Amino acid sequence: MLSIIIPTLNEKENVDRLLTHLKVQMDGEDEIIIVDAYSKDGTPETAGKHGAKVIFQKPKGIGLAKTEGAKHAKNDIFVFLDADCVPAKDFLPRIKSHFRNKDIHAVGGLDLYESDSGIWKFIYNTYSKLVFYSAALTHKITGKYWLAANNSAYRRCVFFSVGGFRSVVCEDMDMMQRLPPSKNVKYDKDIILTLSDRRFREDGFFRTLILWLWSDILLLLGKGVDTKGYRKG
Repeated sequence: MLSIIIPTLNEKENVDRLLTHLKVQMDGEDEIIIVDAYSKDGTPETAGKHGAKVIFQKPKGIGLAKTEGAKHAKNDIFVFLDADCVPAKDFLPRIKSHFRNKDIHAVGGLDLYESDSGIWKFIYNTYSKLVFYSAALTHKITGKYWLAANNSAYRRCVFFSVGGFRSVVCEDMDMMQRLPPSKNVKYDKDIILTLSDRRFREDGFFRTLILWLWSDILLLLGKGVDTKGYRKG
């Protein structure tokens, strides 16, 4: 069974949309945990109406919010999502199908993007597919695995073996650096989330990529970029 963990900060409309899509895919023991950074727009109340467990944490970075949610989870498998996404109709069933194999440590899916611009949508999705397949190839060759922090699932024991996500930009790269290699990880291109392109629109696509690249380089060097001013969540 799954514990679905979603950090939020003023995400009322997105949470309403996301939880509506998730609930029809959930089984009896699945749960949704919202880690809210004291939203002012009614996000916690909206989540509560959908039956989600809501916990509060002062803004400390989105990585620590996800880790805090995991600490409150009752189930053995953690699924990490952002609030501004829409899951494919078979999103949760596909994740569960992989974890029926008791040897599987983690599962990662493919992010796609919604956009009003057909050209930018093509650019975003081309970039995202390149990242996904590059990560899958790297895993196949080396055993090291990068899973998108907004579309990944981990067994409890694996996630907490390194203390969970930390408060750095690109917390997923940081997680890859700290976890040992493992062949017991699945990349599934059909575990699809459609994400909002709002970060790219607000901060600029190439500017955001440069920030992520610089953050990844520093993490590979054993450092990290502080989350100040970046997706506090």
